Amino acid sequence: MLAACVALGATACGRHVYLGDLGDGGGGGGILWHANFEVADLSEWVGDGNGGIYMDARATKPAATADVSHQGRHSGIATFAPMGLTSWSYLYRDQPSPPAAYYGAWFFIPATVQIGSWLSLHHFGYRAAADAPDTMPVWDFHVYPTADGSLAARLYESSTIKSVEQAAPVPVPVATWVHFEILYRKAAEATGGITVWQDGVQILDLANALTAPTDWVQWDAGGGSNDIAPSPAFVYLDDATISLARVGTGL
Repeated sequence: MLAACVALGATACGRHVYLGDLGDGGGGGGILWHANFEVADLSEWVGDGNGGIYMDARATKPAATADVSHQGRHSGIATFAPMGLTSWSYLYRDQPSPPAAYYGAWFFIPATVQIGSWLSLHHFGYRAAADAPDTMPVWDFHVYPTADGSLAARLYESSTIKSVEQAAPVPVPVATWVHFEILYRKAAEATGGITVWQDGVQILDLANALTAPTDWVQWDAGGGSNDIAPSPAFVYLDDATISLARVGTGL
């Protein structure tokens, strides 16, 4: 898609890009969609036909679990097994997908998980057409080990293999719930933006980014890595939201 834009020039790729249907945002905090797993299955993600499961052959299908929860009795669990290759287990949503929205979820990284290079938690991808079978990566949000042994969060752009890191990394805790919320401002040219909050504190702010190469953008939440122990490894997620205003840590 990017190569095509270069070949066709600014006129062809500068047109308005439709970026999805918008709900009424009538819930608290302008919430368009919410999943807390208290139904003890994945129906909140997949039941309306606007979401699903995105995984590879080495991963286990995401599931609801009573192992641990942010609040209530259940959360989601994503299990993946890199074995020298990237493995992922995500739940995804295609809709709602307004031009700018906040995508948030609580995550629990077990203390037993040892991250060698990176652990993906949020992922944004796109399809070349509505009926295209494959999803291509755009931006990824993951945690990684720093020089002092703590974990920190960063953004990763796939096409240019570029990482966007914090100037003064805020440590990401393990064995406790941590909230990451991402404002994703969509654009088919380098006019979009991504802002990230960790437990209500802004940690990253990226401007002038290409964030939506086509109309068909997908948000994933779960886990993925190419270097992690033990294998298989797993992470938990809970209280996921898509909203028109920041939800923060109140939900």
